[in-house]
Amino acid sequence: MRPDGSAIGGAVPFGGLPAGHHTRLRAGAYVLTSEWEHLFSEGKLRTRAVAVAERCGFEHAAFCRTAAAACHGLPVYRMRSDRVDMIVASRTTRHDGSDVVRHQEPLPAQDVVVIDGLRVTSLDRTVYDVIRTATPEAAIAVYDAALRAVAWDDDTRTYDVAKAEAFRDLVDARISRGAGARGIRQARFISEIADGRAQLPGESVTRLWMLQLGVPAPELQYRIDFSDGGFVLLDFAWPKLGRWMEFDGEAKLTEPEFMGGRTVAEVLADQALREERVRQVTGWRCDRHGFERMPSFEEFAVYLRTIRLR
Repeated sequence: MRPDGSAIGGAVPFGGLPAGHHTRLRAGAYVLTSEWEHLFSEGKLRTRAVAVAERCGFEHAAFCRTAAAACHGLPVYRMRSDRVDMIVASRTTRHDGSDVVRHQEPLPAQDVVVIDGLRVTSLDRTVYDVIRTATPEAAIAVYDAALRAVAWDDDTRTYDVAKAEAFRDLVDARISRGAGARGIRQARFISEIADGRAQLPGESVTRLWMLQLGVPAPELQYRIDFSDGGFVLLDFAWPKLGRWMEFDGEAKLTEPEFMGGRTVAEVLADQALREERVRQVTGWRCDRHGFERMPSFEEFAVYLRTIRLR
């Protein structure tokens, strides 16, 4: 599958690909290297899931954890994409392979949905499993994105708190029933701070790390109204401190959905104009960062000290 989720192949016979232009996923499954190398982790996980499903019969199983998250369209933040996880509800003689890990766990029918022909765990089950087993950074990115998927309206640019809390209740009910299970303490913490107003994984991780570093909790997607009737939403705002912060991910300069038909130069010009308009209305200071400031928790902490936000 491509980054947008469309298929790039599956179990394609070796002879069907030009010599020297293929990448082997597993026995009998190949993809074009030119397409594989351009996939993000989410696309690679979805493609691996297709390859695994095509070679094995899993009537009582489902893809789970980060593989399921990718199938649901959720981000996989700095997690490995060279294998997929599956829940197998009944005993099996199959062993884990280099590209698939099998977990023998209960799998009620209501915990399974079908996405693009693949059996995967439901959205709330997927979030529950990920926030227990992934890194805190990957966990908050997945949970935030799931909340956004169910509660954010792109047309009105508003967040339905009731829908978000209804989904959180589903996850929290699983956490309550799983007392004592692996990762439950982390799951409780992540569920408490998850917020679907985060637009990108970088915003989610920024918020997590700021919280861990003792930075005052920011207002998310803080609305600033202009006299002409327009408005903007700020990624992070501290009205009492007279500060706001923007996360500038690469997607804003590369992905069509963010660029809206504009060139990179036009995007940057609009960004500068937007910042100046907000400054004129509020008088606040703006700080910007992207992943270049976040190679590690420690280096991000240094950055926050340099801008005196910690």
